[in-house]
Amino acid sequence: MLLFSFCFIFNSMARKKWIQEAIKKPGAFTEWCKRQGYEGATKECIEKGKRSSNPTTRRRAVLAETLRKLSKKRKKG
Repeated sequence: MLLFSFCFIFNSMARKKWIQEAIKKPGAFTEWCKRQGYEGATKECIEKGKRSSNPTTRRRAVLAETLRKLSKKRKKG
């Protein structure tokens, strides 16, 4: 019983912070956007990043898009 309650508490804590594990290098995509001439991770930069030939840049662009959606959902409710 004690093991079950510990696992339940641990899993609920881990679920709250799941997105932190997806961000390996914070700010890397924003820096890429600035090198491309944008002021930051704008919508246009995210679209350009999604069309990039570099798979890492594509993944970072998709992650930036996902984080924007999560941010908008949190602000609504």
